Amino acid sequence: MPTILCVDDEPTALAVRKRVLESAGYQVAAERSAEEAIRLFRSEVFDLVILDYWMPNMNGLALAREFKRINPAVPIVIFSALSPLPDETIGVADRWILKDEGPEYLLNALKSLLQAHS
Repeated sequence: MPTILCVDDEPTALAVRKRVLESAGYQVAAERSAEEAIRLFRSEVFDLVILDYWMPNMNGLALAREFKRINPAVPIVIFSALSPLPDETIGVADRWILKDEGPEYLLNALKSLLQAHS
């Protein structure tokens, strides 16, 4: 099963997302800080990354850029409450998902991205 790195500074949101992904059969590594996520991304292999857009110190877009610099082949999903896709995410995030879309939408989007990148 694919391995996903999930990054969010909010512990409750991270725990819920991790539980949803694991219940769908994914292996999930969860990090609450950009710094720890970068360290982990450099040391382990991930099939996909999910990032929260609003995080302290380094927002999800800056973190996505760093991940793409390290390994441009790994698809990145940015999770946000913002409805329009900021122009600055084009070419960095492979998918922009609204937090209120629900778990089914997230799981379908991940399945689609993973199939496209396999």
